[in-house]
Amino acid sequence: MDNNVEELFDQGINRFNTDAYEEAIKIFKKVLEMNPNHPDALYYRALAWANKGDYNQAIADFTKAVEKDPFDTDSLIGRGEAWQSKGKSKRALADFKKALGIDPDNPDYQKLVDDLEEK
Repeated sequence: MDNNVEELFDQGINRFNTDAYEEAIKIFKKVLEMNPNHPDALYYRALAWANKGDYNQAIADFTKAVEKDPFDTDSLIGRGEAWQSKGKSKRALADFKKALGIDPDNPDYQKLVDDLEEK
């Protein structure tokens, strides 16, 4: 069954990479039904929502990912960017700072924090 989950996940990634976000979301949903703890399906589904412009769904999925792994800097940054797209700079900054606290030497995270603090 694990092979089926990974094959399905790979199909989702292929759809994601060709900007077929709606299809990717459906596939990642199936992956998560088969394996609720799949390490990447939730993250990529959140990214697909964000790329479609559905920031509320993206934030919900990124939040679930962070709840499962509080040290998931990719999901913190993704959620922060989704907040930023919704005009919620304070929430975005909080997520960017959390990610920077986990990985203080990451120049990209530092730039995200600096850019928002300048506003």
